[in-house]
Amino acid sequence: MAANWTFALQRRLFGKEINISAGTLWAIFWIGAGSFVPLLFLQYVGEEAVYPIAAQEMHASGEFIRATLYGYPFGRPGLYSWLIVALCHVLGDAHVLIAARLITISSTLLIGLTLAWLVRSIFGDRLLAAFAAVVFLSGDVLLYRGWLAHVDPLFSLLTFGAMSCLWIATEQRRRDLLVLAALSLIGAFLAKALTCYVFYAVLALVLLWRHRNRGFLFTPSSIVIHGAAIAFPLLWNYEIAGNSVLWAMLGQTLLNAHLHTPQRAVTYAKFFIIYPFRTLFYLLPTSAIVLFSLLSGRTAPAAFRQNSVLIALSTAALNMLPYWLTPDSGTRYLMPIYPFFALVMAYAVLNAGKLIIDLCAKALIATVGIAYIAALIGFPLYEHFVRGSYDNAAQAIIRRAGNISLFASDDSSVGLSIVADINTRRLPAPPVTRPPPGFASGFVLSLHPDPAIGQIDTTFAVGHNPNGSRTRYLLCRGEACSRDGKPPAGPLSF
Repeated sequence: MAANWTFALQRRLFGKEINISAGTLWAIFWIGAGSFVPLLFLQYVGEEAVYPIAAQEMHASGEFIRATLYGYPFGRPGLYSWLIVALCHVLGDAHVLIAARLITISSTLLIGLTLAWLVRSIFGDRLLAAFAAVVFLSGDVLLYRGWLAHVDPLFSLLTFGAMSCLWIATEQRRRDLLVLAALSLIGAFLAKALTCYVFYAVLALVLLWRHRNRGFLFTPSSIVIHGAAIAFPLLWNYEIAGNSVLWAMLGQTLLNAHLHTPQRAVTYAKFFIIYPFRTLFYLLPTSAIVLFSLLSGRTAPAAFRQNSVLIALSTAALNMLPYWLTPDSGTRYLMPIYPFFALVMAYAVLNAGKLIIDLCAKALIATVGIAYIAALIGFPLYEHFVRGSYDNAAQAIIRRAGNISLFASDDSSVGLSIVADINTRRLPAPPVTRPPPGFASGFVLSLHPDPAIGQIDTTFAVGHNPNGSRTRYLLCRGEACSRDGKPPAGPLSF
């Protein structure tokens, strides 16, 4: 009687029951991936312009080892920029943003496929593999994080790929996969930072704790392979990059982990409390369904005691802990372990009964629908009415500067976006850099009026932010201030 009532309620609320199969789930995955296509042509969002500018400068200077931003050391290895430059050789230099987004989108999709490979190899379950991939490609990843031209998807692909190879290598005692794990780990370092080694080391410790083949990690071949992977960042920093990488990374880490004063104790307490809930929010809709399933008793906590599930859950939880404890750390830093969360959640759903499975599948389909609405309507309208046009601002600055030297000191997200568009529109002219010390003449794009740099030539606002934080200044110095043609009488709006 209770079962009949449950399924009657299910039909009333959710319509016809979905026939869950690996094929159905892969269809959801690839249809969801299609929502990324229109986003390729959206203007720069947030700090997306950082790596495209670094790639533009790398290509112009021919310096591929020490990356720069506005002509000054960037302090990051250049793998992402290398890939952007390589793809621009195919697409054309004017399509640097499309190239950057194609790399991040491809990386995101490859993470889902790598997750499916890991699940098939460890669990031998095609349905769980497909479900885990779809759960990964939902929520924050599908709607935002997976297509932005940031380095995080590429870094996450290489980091998670290394971890997957390590786990499968330990399961199957395969030395070739250890070599692939080491190469992926090196690639992750070259993409972003040393934190890939921390993610990897946590999984290694969990495998030593829980896996029956733990002794494989202490074989001579394993020790040699991992020793080489650990030595590479040191070799790269001191012998190739001229000691320009590790110190920059260390400085950024110390900046992110700065000690909070008592006055900021309340702020930190709020961050500490909110962080896990924010993580659950980014993992929607499946996180909410799993939570409901646990609270309603449809999923027993004992389900998470299956050894491989416990390995995935422990790896995700332990890797999350430092970011939870570090003030001001963004949830995007957790992207390398999103797949482990997806695996655990997919396993929980598939062990919760038909009602929960059907509900989750329909929620994932609804998320795909929301992704298309956001990609086709939401983001374009938001950028148009709220963010304004960076390209129009870039064109106005180029017209005003003419053939006079143009520099930039504005490294905010708005300034970076405008400069990236200026660089693209002025090809094959060299990219914009910071003004050199004591420069005699030129225009400077600045976030604030700065008499030390020059006098205000033009004021303009990008977007429609009532607090005025989107106002920018074109400063002039020397002969630039007497350029033919008067500057606009009032602030320009784009």
